[in-house]
Amino acid sequence: MEATTNRIKNLLVKVRSLRMSGSCALNLCGIACGRLDLFYSLRYGGLWDVAASIVIVIEAGGLVYEPSGKDFDITSTSTRIAASNPCLRDAFVKALELSE
Repeated sequence: MEATTNRIKNLLVKVRSLRMSGSCALNLCGIACGRLDLFYSLRYGGLWDVAASIVIVIEAGGLVYEPSGKDFDITSTSTRIAASNPCLRDAFVKALELSE
């Protein structure tokens, strides 16, 4: 809990606003339609939370990746995911590294 809170506090000075809706699939779709610029989660429920919405993000021209910057692997046991437009990926990965 403390690590997550610290990450959020460190990112708050770099973003205009922050939303926490609780739905991984809806947040990914928010990326796809341009409602959200960036989404990340360090723990989602499982493959069913992300499978369809990953396709939607990619088809819309967005990127889906690990918050560390690595390519997202849907077969991995990791439950970490990030998505954004292509312009924000590198800046987000760098900002998240600095906040850890």
